[in-house]
Amino acid sequence: PLVINVQVPGPDGGLQNLMVAVDKATAPKTYLGGYRHKQTGAVFHHASSQTPAGLENTRGWKDPERKNHRDTQTYEVKTRSQMTTREHGTQMKRNDLYMDDANDVLKDSRPYFSALQLDELKRRKTLVIQCYYRGYLARKRTWEIREQLYQQFLNDQQRAEQQREERERKRQHEIERRAHPKSPKDFELLYNELEDWVQKEVKLMNSLADLSKEEKKHRMAEILAKQTKALQTIDKLKADALRQGKSQRVGKMLGMMAQPKRWELGNGEVQQVHTPFTVRASELRELYHALNHKHSSLDERLEVLLNIKWTAKEFDCRLTRDIAELCDREAEMIHRGRKESTLAGLRQRLGNLFLQFIETPDFNPESQRFQQAPNPATQRNQGTSM
Repeated sequence: PLVINVQVPGPDGGLQNLMVAVDKATAPKTYLGGYRHKQTGAVFHHASSQTPAGLENTRGWKDPERKNHRDTQTYEVKTRSQMTTREHGTQMKRNDLYMDDANDVLKDSRPYFSALQLDELKRRKTLVIQCYYRGYLARKRTWEIREQLYQQFLNDQQRAEQQREERERKRQHEIERRAHPKSPKDFELLYNELEDWVQKEVKLMNSLADLSKEEKKHRMAEILAKQTKALQTIDKLKADALRQGKSQRVGKMLGMMAQPKRWELGNGEVQQVHTPFTVRASELRELYHALNHKHSSLDERLEVLLNIKWTAKEFDCRLTRDIAELCDREAEMIHRGRKESTLAGLRQRLGNLFLQFIETPDFNPESQRFQQAPNPATQRNQGTSM
């Protein structure tokens, strides 16, 4: 403990409690040996106390006040060895000296062990150590070879799995190219394969010598019919690809128009800032997506048409008047209960005109960055009457 309670006799004869602070020594104490109790097994260590140079045998303490001080009790001492003047020896028996040998013990010497025998023992023990060490090296090398073989096996499996996945991915890609062609190379591949198939079928038909002219004519008609149907399917896929590609390009362009400006600050950070032009582009993009989206109810469609009409009527030109007229026409047909299929052409024309409205810099200033050349057909005609 850091503080102990000590009871000392007081002046009046009673006991007085004193709180004594204990400062623990930082240096370890010297081990001076000890002994162990044979019956209880308790271990006792020898203790030591140090006193400073100040205690004289004749005069006593020079400074009695420091007798019980901490510096006195923890004084560091040094041990020095020296030769004594007294000699010691062993006394042997002689005639005029009586020596009690009742407690003496007779010790028999072991067989003499020469230096050559010691070298031979070391050699045999060395051979044993070498045997075990070489066995350890052999087992270690065997284990390393086993690990290398196992790692090579895993690498081969992983490589084979990667190759199999790559082949499967290529096969799926080729199937996707033929099932859903998108690029001109995909359609060129379909046309080439169709041409190869026609030539193969014609060659097979010509190789059959037992066919009559009527049968060859019938077979040729079947080949042409299949070729015509395949060409129609390819043309339909091409139209779908063009429509999908146009939709993706338009969506990407509208997204780039609505992106905020990126300004670099003085501390190196990049700050995104929305300008009135980007906010305008974002609103037009939302209206365009809502116009081409299939609505679940007629009220939502009418609300979108009304928003587009009032957005276009902010400007007075031939394009905006056409957009407003088409919005009114579609709303009127919806109120009459016309089917969705009969409105497809009208909605497509309205979507194209509104896209042309978005791409005009006079209506959407952000579209100026995407204009390659001015389009006179989209310029405003102020004061022009229909």
